[in-house]
Amino acid sequence: MTGSRHFSARPLQQRGATLVVTLFMLLIITLLATTSMREVTLEARITGNLIEQKRLNNAAESALREGERRIAKLTSKGILPNLCVEDADGSTPCLFSDKLTADSYATNFEESFQYQGLDSSTTLERSARWYIREVPPSNQSSCTQNYLNNAPDESGNCPVFYEINAQAFQGNADYKECGPEALCLRSVIRVSN
Repeated sequence: MTGSRHFSARPLQQRGATLVVTLFMLLIITLLATTSMREVTLEARITGNLIEQKRLNNAAESALREGERRIAKLTSKGILPNLCVEDADGSTPCLFSDKLTADSYATNFEESFQYQGLDSSTTLERSARWYIREVPPSNQSSCTQNYLNNAPDESGNCPVFYEINAQAFQGNADYKECGPEALCLRSVIRVSN
């Protein structure tokens, strides 16, 4: 062998550059992992909120449809809803005295019916309630005088409208105000008199 190599017994001294580069890469990987975990957590919260809103919407929609069907069933017999009696359970739709007419957009579920389904035994995962109000004719309508006198429409040209308000919320309260904790829906149904 012509060129012999000499190995020293002592290793060459490192200046720590490799250690600094490795620590810097570890720091970058940690920051990326933390950022992606925050995004995953945020996406999970958003998805959870969307699922809850869909459940509330489905429950309120069910209560709304129950009110509509009960009115349609009653009016198909030629009967219009009357004032509610003390122990009204919603099986026969009726008007609560403080909610006789829909003259504003305000809702008040203090007196309302709990969702039971048309078979009176269906339950939902969320609490749902509904009530009805009569919608008066406009002041320009020829039907106004009949309405104010509580007289039947002999001509058959004056339709009767009812507003159904429904709400759904999580929990066991009797009712909640419409807002972030309670999803509220409204529909209007026309019945022939």
